[in-house]
Amino acid sequence: MTKPQVSDFLESIRIEELLHIETMLTRFVRPTARILEVGAGTGWQARALAARGYDIEAIDIPDSNHRHARIWPIVDFDGSIIPYPDASFDVVYSSNVLEHVGDIVTLNSEIARVLRPDGMAVHYVPTSAWRTWSLLAFYPALVREAFRRLTRTRQHLAKGNCGINGATVAAVPRRPLLKKILRRMAPHAHGTVGTCFTELLRFRRCSWDVFFTEAGWTIASHSVNGLFLTGEMLLGAALPIGWRRFLSGYIGSTAHLYVLKQRNSMRTT
Repeated sequence: MTKPQVSDFLESIRIEELLHIETMLTRFVRPTARILEVGAGTGWQARALAARGYDIEAIDIPDSNHRHARIWPIVDFDGSIIPYPDASFDVVYSSNVLEHVGDIVTLNSEIARVLRPDGMAVHYVPTSAWRTWSLLAFYPALVREAFRRLTRTRQHLAKGNCGINGATVAAVPRRPLLKKILRRMAPHAHGTVGTCFTELLRFRRCSWDVFFTEAGWTIASHSVNGLFLTGEMLLGAALPIGWRRFLSGYIGSTAHLYVLKQRNSMRTT
């Protein structure tokens, strides 16, 4: 498959992840499998999977940050109850969603319900390496953001800002920047449980293994996405995909990739 040419940094990351997902799908399901994406965001990945021949449905909560940028038909749901009948899908897929779900027990039960008996759940979830490097990047990124805001303010004032009949509009107050800095003086938790520091433990592989096992799943496959990335996007497009692949081998990958089967569907040997 030819890799699409993209200029947007975040889109290039999603393409890399999707190529990894497709490798997993070709190992476990037929090319025309019916897939449900949970927490589909803008629908970009759903659209890309549909272009590869899969039968895709996508759901997300109605107040998602991506609601107004959707590029694919996405069904709104309440974050817990999946609005599809039993045994509707071959695959249920999510990308960096589970850590944000408040009622994760109900959602896991719903995922199992809408899966066919031989179906599988495929989840990207964050790693402790991602949490570690995101914490280390937090304050440098905060300084960068403050510098950018101050630079934009100075450029705005240097150009002049005239209102009606040539009247000069008052300078943009700096309070919003100060408020933003004060709100971000300490890193916030990425998910819905604990703090940014307890997430160092929560996002370890052994912790995810325990979570999925206790939720009634059998782990059919585990891997990592092979990309280095921080939540603060400190280097952004300045660090090419090739370097992100290289660094991930030494300082950790962004996400675990789990392929799960319902426990009673696994053959015993």
